[in-house]
Amino acid sequence: MSNLYEYFNCSSKEELYQKVKDDEASVRSLVDFIDYSKGSIENKHKGIASPQDFIDFVSHNKMPEKDEIVSVFCSTKNEPLHVSRFDMNNASNFKSTLKESLNAGAVSMFYVSNKANSRDVDMEIKNYFKTFDIQVIDGFQYDEMDKTITSNKESIAYPIENNIPMNNVAEKDMDNMYHENDNVTTYGNFDEFTSYFARQEITGLDVVKDNLTVKKSLKAGYQYDWQESFGVITCDEDGRVISVNELFKGSPNASIVDKKVFAKEILSKDDIAKVAVFHNHPSGNPEPSIEDMKVTKGLKTLSEKVDIQLLDHFVIGKKNVYSFAKEMPEYVSDNRDYKQAIRAQAKKKNKQREFDFEL
Repeated sequence: MSNLYEYFNCSSKEELYQKVKDDEASVRSLVDFIDYSKGSIENKHKGIASPQDFIDFVSHNKMPEKDEIVSVFCSTKNEPLHVSRFDMNNASNFKSTLKESLNAGAVSMFYVSNKANSRDVDMEIKNYFKTFDIQVIDGFQYDEMDKTITSNKESIAYPIENNIPMNNVAEKDMDNMYHENDNVTTYGNFDEFTSYFARQEITGLDVVKDNLTVKKSLKAGYQYDWQESFGVITCDEDGRVISVNELFKGSPNASIVDKKVFAKEILSKDDIAKVAVFHNHPSGNPEPSIEDMKVTKGLKTLSEKVDIQLLDHFVIGKKNVYSFAKEMPEYVSDNRDYKQAIRAQAKKKNKQREFDFEL
């Protein structure tokens, strides 16, 4: 079976998207994969050192339902290597999860279970993985009612209503974290679906207030493309996204931008007042090339000649999304509100109690 839609028993991208939005059990692995794909933006190269670090990381995944466990397996430096979801009542799930963690080179783990579990899972999980010299550093309980996660060691409830970017989780081996889902990117229609997913998620957002969500959705939509794709996000005067359209497909290391096509797109609706452009780097490195800089400067000039602001140029990589407005603001239009919002994304973390490691 080589078609993504067939694999998830769907007939179209629209049907699969709706199942993902409804978080149906039949597409849970794809939901987890998409959540993972959104992560790692502006990573700070640190492992999990505190309960808050773990919660920042795991909150990007769907929380466990009753009898489910979401486990994060780590290296000797507590860097996440593999994420797994399994059913406590299924012995074969334990075995397959163990196999995946050993293949990833794990020596320690964290996990989160649902508070509604009918039994005490902490000792059971510790004893099982200890047999194979994998240490459980901490376990957590997810409370569906309060939307909190509580550390078994601290007994402090942490809110998870706002998913925080994975700023404190190391990048090492991040591409290996979803071993069981690696092949999903090879299915037919994968690129078609992920780009459709990104367009649906971004349309209607506030490009200023929801900027981080825009970047995460672009990352989920385009980081796995094997060739460069170039697109335009159009917005009204208030910054509300009107449309997201892919305009050009290029080679694995280059895309061609036709200014006539770009101009036609941004002039297609009278209420378009602001735009952002995006393209991916199949190499995974989002650093812009000299040609990217040249194209951006040219599109800024073109846009401003028709009284439209070029807010940003996003370059999508495997680990993060490069923002011209943040890194090279002189290449895009001078929109003070947008640029202030970009700078405000950098969050300062409070000092946290670190785990006492026993490795």
